[in-house]
Amino acid sequence: MDREKLIEISNRVAELPALEERMEKLCRRLYDAEADVRSLLRKFEEQSRDVEQLKKDTLSVILLKLIGKYEGKLDRETREMLSAKLEYDKACQRAEELRNERYELGKRIAELRREKQIYERELKDRENAIRDNINSEANAKYMQLEKEREELTRQLVETDEALKAAARVKGTIRTVMDHLDRAEKWATYDVWAGKGLLSHIAKYEHIDDAEVAINRLQSQMKDLQKELADVNLFIDPNVGKVDSATRAIDFWFDNIFTDLNVRDKIRGDMKQMEYLAGRIQNIIDRLEKNREEIKRQLSVIEYRKNELIIKG
Repeated sequence: MDREKLIEISNRVAELPALEERMEKLCRRLYDAEADVRSLLRKFEEQSRDVEQLKKDTLSVILLKLIGKYEGKLDRETREMLSAKLEYDKACQRAEELRNERYELGKRIAELRREKQIYERELKDRENAIRDNINSEANAKYMQLEKEREELTRQLVETDEALKAAARVKGTIRTVMDHLDRAEKWATYDVWAGKGLLSHIAKYEHIDDAEVAINRLQSQMKDLQKELADVNLFIDPNVGKVDSATRAIDFWFDNIFTDLNVRDKIRGDMKQMEYLAGRIQNIIDRLEKNREEIKRQLSVIEYRKNELIIKG
């Protein structure tokens, strides 16, 4: 195996300890998330008779089914059932997202473990040669460079993970804004063209889709905050929070929001998403700049190591 190929494998394998540690943490988070799902399902079952059907329905569909069955405010029991449904859906989304992340991470770890075996076989022969041919002063320099490389590689892994978390947040923000934009158009139609069941359904379906995305966004923001802390970057934990628990429910429970109120609230949420999108882009820019600097330092170290080995 030539030197360039060995270095390429070495750089990838160096990520393995950090990824394995990440997998352990991820599994603990998934365990807790699945426990939350089971707990909330039990609570949901206590509040609802037709659990299997309600588990499949979106919040807007459930609310639409209640039209004509109740006048004015819904009773306390129905409120509690809908609240339990909302919390259960959020927990299910969180657990599913963690399972997907565990699957993707598991594939990366398995591939790196295979490469590690190849790397270690090749490295053993080269290490023996280095040990036999390099004097103690050169060997000390080599080991110091290895230590610096390992630290920079750890920083690179953490920066990459932070970038991935930020990209997930950015993508979800786009999804939220898309649904809010469509809901706002239907809300405007309601204002000027009069109320209608079809426009109500369309409007609240998009609000419900935005609700799902907002739940995912808030979960992803928590992950992003953890990733940023690993690279000594921080973001206000209150940024990106949306009071989603009162979005569609309040519109139907109390019947106090006019069409203008609904439209204005949607527009306010869109402005909040635009502000958050700008903050996330700034973070992505900083992370990419840091990543390039780390890669530059790694290149310098690899050059110095190769130079040291070649000189013998």
